[in-house]
Amino acid sequence: MRSISSWKIFLLLTTALSAGCSSDPTPPPLVSFEISPEYQANDNNLFYLVVSNATETQFMQETYPSIANKAFADPADKAVLGVFPIVPGTTQTYTVNQPAQGNIALYFLLTQPGTQWKEFLNSPFSETYFIDLKANNQIQIQDSKGFFSWF
Repeated sequence: MRSISSWKIFLLLTTALSAGCSSDPTPPPLVSFEISPEYQANDNNLFYLVVSNATETQFMQETYPSIANKAFADPADKAVLGVFPIVPGTTQTYTVNQPAQGNIALYFLLTQPGTQWKEFLNSPFSETYFIDLKANNQIQIQDSKGFFSWF
């Protein structure tokens, strides 16, 4: 009878230890955005960058008012990965968690948005994206696949 009790205790301890040692899936790496707007961008007015998880269809159907509403929704929209203020003439770097599925959409909430107020990034994602915003609000994006992509 004593050996059965010891065996049960051994099984319970083994199960508890193996559950404590289980590894969680590794989260995807972070994605950084280094934004360098020219001083004259957005007529030198503050604007916002909205980073969101989106499919191509969602991206194509999004309107400026719908994104503006999502950016400051309460409660926050689950697809929105971050909302960041951008000050023209200064370089800023922001980081978001990479979505587990889907792609990344970048929406620039400018005072007077032109035709190029949103950009779409396909996965796999680079570690860092360098975003230049010109005085005429034209957006240029370059990516970096990291140190080893140079070889």
